[in-house]
Amino acid sequence: MARHKTDMGLVRRYGNLWTRVRLNLKKLKSKDLKNVTGVYALYNGTMPVYIGRGKISKQISLHDRSSQKGPFWDHFSWCEINGKGLNKEIESLFLRLLPWYLRSLNRMGGKFTSGEKIDPASEPPVEIRWPKGGPRKKRHRKSQH
Repeated sequence: MARHKTDMGLVRRYGNLWTRVRLNLKKLKSKDLKNVTGVYALYNGTMPVYIGRGKISKQISLHDRSSQKGPFWDHFSWCEINGKGLNKEIESLFLRLLPWYLRSLNRMGGKFTSGEKIDPASEPPVEIRWPKGGPRKKRHRKSQH
């Protein structure tokens, strides 16, 4: 049984890991999707390399023709966001949560328009004990003759 979907959620419509092919770029420009605004991500394989916001069809089209970003992505995902003014906050959230090397084509980090930053307590980090590498030696059973 399908869940009942309402307009109360954060995401109205989305596309996940669309390939960068002419047919998908054309679909974004269709009457149904050409004015969709929201947040999007460009991927190299499944690794995100850029996070952005704005009119999805226009932005993806610009990145497709870009000499700076164009050579580095082959998939994209997008989300149409319900509610005015949330695109910047959500983009900032992704930019803050993802380390810089997973969004290497972004020049700036995200800045929240609201919210209070809470600094952590100053204590040394917990020491992580990594397991020693390699498989364990097999123990041979003594044969019972």
